[in-house]
Amino acid sequence: MEREASVSLFLFYILKHINNSMAITTNKNFLSPVGFQLKLESKKYENIEYFCTSVTLPDVSIAESPTPFRGSNMGMSGDRLNFSNLEVTFNVTENMENYIEMFNWLHDIVNVGESKIDGTLLILSSHNNVTKQIRFLDLFPTSLSALEFSTQQTEVEYLQASASFKYTYFEVK
Repeated sequence: MEREASVSLFLFYILKHINNSMAITTNKNFLSPVGFQLKLESKKYENIEYFCTSVTLPDVSIAESPTPFRGSNMGMSGDRLNFSNLEVTFNVTENMENYIEMFNWLHDIVNVGESKIDGTLLILSSHNNVTKQIRFLDLFPTSLSALEFSTQQTEVEYLQASASFKYTYFEVK
C-alpha cells in the first residue's frame, strides 16, 4: 500500500511538471532549413563561416544507467549528456582560402597545441531575424573531408568540403 502511494505521488509530480512546462506555442510558423548563419568567434576563419552551406545540429542523448532491482535491471536516467559532432559543409572558394583555413587550423592543433574557439549557429525566422542562438563552447575541428577533382563530369559542380567539430557543450539562447 505504501509503495502504491509513493508511485502515485511520483506520477502526480511528473504529470504536474509536464503540464506546467508545456505551454502551447503562439508562433505557428515552421522552422526553415535555409534560415541560418554560422558565426565563429575568430577573425582567422571568416571564409569558412561566409561560405557555409549546411550545418547539422548535433544529437544529444543521455545514457541509461541500469540499476539492479529484484533480479532484473531497471532503466534509470543517466547523469551525463552525450553530444555528437557538429557537422559543417561549405563551398570551397576558387583559391581554396577556406579549405586552407580549415587545414591550417587542424595543423595548428597538432603542432602548436589546442586551438579552441566558440561558435554560434544563428537560427533565422521567415523574415531573416535571429530567433535563437545555439552557442558551441570550446569548438575545434577533428576532420576535414577530401576534395574530388574529376574530368569525368559533364556539368560544373562546385566543390564542397565538410568538417567535423568537437566541443564541450552547446546551449540554446
